[in-house]
Amino acid sequence: MPLIRGHHSFDDHFTQIPNDWLRDTRLSLKAIGLLAQIMSHTPGWRMSIRSLAKVNGTGQDTIKSAILELEKFGYLVRSSEQGHNEDGTFADYDFKTQDPFQNPVTAKPRHGETGHKEEHNSIEEQEIKNNQRIQSEKLFDEFWKEYPRKEGKKPAFKAFRSALSRASFEDIIAGVIAYRSSDRVRRGFIKLPATFLNEDAWEDAATHNQIQEFGSERRAKDLSATEQYLAEMETLKSQAAPPPKCRHGKNLALCSLCVGG
Repeated sequence: MPLIRGHHSFDDHFTQIPNDWLRDTRLSLKAIGLLAQIMSHTPGWRMSIRSLAKVNGTGQDTIKSAILELEKFGYLVRSSEQGHNEDGTFADYDFKTQDPFQNPVTAKPRHGETGHKEEHNSIEEQEIKNNQRIQSEKLFDEFWKEYPRKEGKKPAFKAFRSALSRASFEDIIAGVIAYRSSDRVRRGFIKLPATFLNEDAWEDAATHNQIQEFGSERRAKDLSATEQYLAEMETLKSQAAPPPKCRHGKNLALCSLCVGG
């Protein structure tokens, strides 16, 4: 015996729209929403721009821009002639839904399903942000190991991420190492990590370290010059002729007998 499908209360209460239409990356969300709303009506149903604007609580210009967008990609086709109102004035053109001119352009996410481009981009952007945060956490752990005061880790991490936008990680760590060996730190006056980062204190520490290094180099150069001078004097001394001696066998200039006599 045959099985016959009867009429149900929910018949004609569903809208069939190809997924590719709703995922066409060329369309804005506004145009996709209007297309879905138009397709929810039965064939031949007529609706005006004014009524669509009223139902959706928006301006007529918004509806018009969405219509032009759908027309551009072939979802709507404009009538060849402009209609007239009852008073003889020009009315709006008629727009009729149709299959688009070409296959919709859709993005393809990693899971293999077609998806909307905006959604796909937001997922990629979130992944990039997550990767950047993970990288920042790893670099912050290195900073935390080097910094001499372990206090206020949460605000320090926030300040550290901000500092990375102003300086390289290498510069910050170099500043921390220089700051750690400063006189104030040795006396126990250590800034909170967040304060150190927010004030860009690594620059002062690095500058101080550079001054110390310059002083050490200057002292080394001065010492080297002195040593060189003494060595040259020793060389001249060894090369000089011996002083003349007197008949007593002494230095002629120092002999009291010869000088006094």
